[in-house]
Amino acid sequence: MLKLFYFFRGYLWIRVSGACAERFINLCGIRHMMLWNIKQDGASYTMCISLKSFFEMKDIVRKTSTRVVILKRIGLPFLMSGVKKRWFFPAFLLVAMAVFFLSQFLLWNIRIEGNQVILEEDIQLFLEEHEIKKGMLLKNVDTEFLEKEMRRTYPEITWISVYLEGNALTLNIKENDKPIPKEEAEAEKSHKEGFLEEEQGIDICADKAGRIVSIITREGTPMVQVGDEVQAGDVLICGQVEIFDNEGNVRESVNVHADGDIIVECSISTSFDVPLMKTVETETGNCKKYTFCRWRDSYRIWHLFAIPYEDYRAVPHTYSRMGEKMGITLEVGEMEIREVVKVVREKTEEEYTEELSGKLEEYIASLAKKAIQIKGKNVRIKKNANTVTLTGTLRVQGPFVERKETKVQEEPFDDTADE
Repeated sequence: MLKLFYFFRGYLWIRVSGACAERFINLCGIRHMMLWNIKQDGASYTMCISLKSFFEMKDIVRKTSTRVVILKRIGLPFLMSGVKKRWFFPAFLLVAMAVFFLSQFLLWNIRIEGNQVILEEDIQLFLEEHEIKKGMLLKNVDTEFLEKEMRRTYPEITWISVYLEGNALTLNIKENDKPIPKEEAEAEKSHKEGFLEEEQGIDICADKAGRIVSIITREGTPMVQVGDEVQAGDVLICGQVEIFDNEGNVRESVNVHADGDIIVECSISTSFDVPLMKTVETETGNCKKYTFCRWRDSYRIWHLFAIPYEDYRAVPHTYSRMGEKMGITLEVGEMEIREVVKVVREKTEEEYTEELSGKLEEYIASLAKKAIQIKGKNVRIKKNANTVTLTGTLRVQGPFVERKETKVQEEPFDDTADE
């Protein structure tokens, strides 16, 4: 217990040498100075002495003509002096503890469960409109209000539970399993001769000029055949079906929504531009190192003076990372600031050809997502004063169609009927 007391007060391990070393120990005892662990080491003595007693023994050393040497400094006061030189570590520890403590009162995760019809992106937008986001105070989250607003905004929700669990907000949703009203409305529509009658017919028309490769009609009257050349706007499947009587005459027409699969072969013109010049960064070899801290996606570099480079590249080296399990990221490490020199030069043929080819491949990939197949391409690259242009034509096959309301065909007026 005494050692622990002197550890907090601080003490010294000293060596006392000289002809009157024993007298030095006796005088310290007379003056009630704390000495312990006294051991003889040849002609000298080693012992432990408190800091207070060490500063009070100057006259004893002078009277006894002894020599005192400090062998070791022990205790909390000496540890604190070392901490002052390395203030960053205790400061960082205090900041980390403060961040951890404050994070217990913040919302760091939002979980959405059970949704099928309602998109998760729509629910996220709903929460943002009501100022529910990560990093907010947990006490500001009103779960009962969110439940009521969700039911009012989304009628298809039959049951919802919103609750806080730790630092996470959970939305457990149950949606309506009944068929959508559109299907019920279609079931109530009248049928004529096997056709589903609509108030207004819908045609399938060509969106681009080209040649019909294939056509499969499921509803409506086909107006073209495979191999026909069509122009943009031509009707491919009409939204009217004629019903004939027993004598082969048209009895009536039924309006339908035309449906079918049509593949049209046509040509698409493409054009892409990229700058001819590019900026190249070259490192000079000069480098400065600073301590950095990253909170989420924000970096903070600690430095007393401004960075001496006009252009530079920052390369972080992380030493410590924490907070990932709570939905946050706190990093501490060393940031290398490397000086670079920017030089503007003209791109080589390989560089701008590769860049333009990449843009063309991205465009072709976007067409493939729309079920458009590439059957051939003819492109060329032209170098201009400040840009490089890729132009060409793609021969493609795909569903280049659009839907339009059926136009009512007015019958010509016959003057001879009145005569």
